[in-house]
Amino acid sequence: MTLGCVAYIGPGGGVTVGALLVILIGGLVLFALGFIVWLRIKRFLRGQGKAKWGLKLVTQLVALTALLSVFGWMAQHRAKKDRDFGTLNSVVEALSGFPDMFKQSVEEVQTLPQTFVPTPADFAPVNRLEQDVLTLTAYSNAQDGRTIAVRNLRDGRELHRWTLPDTLGPLKPHWRVHHPILLEDTSVVSFITNRSPLFRLDAASNVVWRQDSLSFHHAINRAADGSLWVCTMRWERGGRHIAYRGRYRMGDRTVHFLDNSVARIDAGTGHILEVHSMAEVLRDNDLDHLILRSGDAQDPLHLNDVEPVLSSSDHMKQGDLLLSFRNLQCVIQFRPTTGEVIRVIDGPLAAQHDVDIVNDSTLVIFNNNVQENNGVYTNKAHKYPVSKDQVEVAHYHSQITRVDLGTGAFTPLLPALMAENGVMTASEGLQEALPGGRWFIEEQNSGELWVVGSEGVLYHDVHASHHDGYHHLPNWTRVLPAFP
Repeated sequence: MTLGCVAYIGPGGGVTVGALLVILIGGLVLFALGFIVWLRIKRFLRGQGKAKWGLKLVTQLVALTALLSVFGWMAQHRAKKDRDFGTLNSVVEALSGFPDMFKQSVEEVQTLPQTFVPTPADFAPVNRLEQDVLTLTAYSNAQDGRTIAVRNLRDGRELHRWTLPDTLGPLKPHWRVHHPILLEDTSVVSFITNRSPLFRLDAASNVVWRQDSLSFHHAINRAADGSLWVCTMRWERGGRHIAYRGRYRMGDRTVHFLDNSVARIDAGTGHILEVHSMAEVLRDNDLDHLILRSGDAQDPLHLNDVEPVLSSSDHMKQGDLLLSFRNLQCVIQFRPTTGEVIRVIDGPLAAQHDVDIVNDSTLVIFNNNVQENNGVYTNKAHKYPVSKDQVEVAHYHSQITRVDLGTGAFTPLLPALMAENGVMTASEGLQEALPGGRWFIEEQNSGELWVVGSEGVLYHDVHASHHDGYHHLPNWTRVLPAFP
């Protein structure tokens, strides 16, 4: 993985430079072999030195067969890992794996950018909405650009649209514009996820400002004073790429890992007001041991939401931040004014995203309820058989989990509905409270959008795209109380 493109942004990453390079190399090799064979055949048909040519051909075939035999023998032993050929190991493994790489690269180039999701042939939408549900969403448009739009789920209408101008720079097909936020003058702020810039567009899609000094990802939310808090990663000094900024030691081993930060941005100018390193926050609050919980040594934190506290109460103070860490599997209440961690919200959460404040003593958290590496076995040394006597533990689905800050109780909301409808996303995902005790859910990996409540499923659909059989991958849909 190249650190300049590191960090998860959703299911898939689109066509990579590596895939195109593999295809180019494969094409050049095939062209060269074809050209050599064509020259040989051309010379033979012209009758130029048939006897000598025939002898030379036999010699070359014998040499080639011997060479292929040796290579096959080496490849077989490298597959078994029972022989070491020193510096030739990497050469043998690369050459033996090249056909698979070439096939995979061709398939990758032939598919749509992964900002589009295949729509199941049997997908049956549901729409029983009687009230408007206004959403702010971003998607890839038919001109290979990006659109931000206000959509009404009840009738599917777009009420306003912003199109990213070319001045923000060329966008690669798989890049996502993420979690837009609407300001009072009908301008929007958003970012190109895991990259830059963070930008503000006015109502006519003109750039008001752009901020390129950090890499932005996941979430952006507004503070009580109107400024913006954003999940970020810092560029390496002297370059525009992410690097391992964190480090810890275990005995004689040093582990380097990706740090995460939160930054406060002036909504009027785009200027950076403050930045806080999450590795420093954990270290300074004697919580760095939480890093060892993670099964991902490269990305043990994985900050995925920053929710500012807008008013003070018995449990929170205005200006506090609620920070969700997927790989730490907890939410932290952080006070930027003092650098203190007020509490660690740690309970039946697994790879959670999106923490929201319901009232002065209650939070809701989108609990993905998924094993961190999605159930992929990490120990390849021992392949145990599956027992005939199975101990069934659970059938997990994603949850909307309510947290009572007073009692510390965790309560899943509408668990039967979530299970019955198979709501599950291994990464990302969010919920938004709606009037009447209803909830909007973004099941991000599948691209399915829900409105649910005590009366059942009121809405279940996808954002249809201009590609037949595909819909848009959602990019952290935001529910709006009104527009404009």
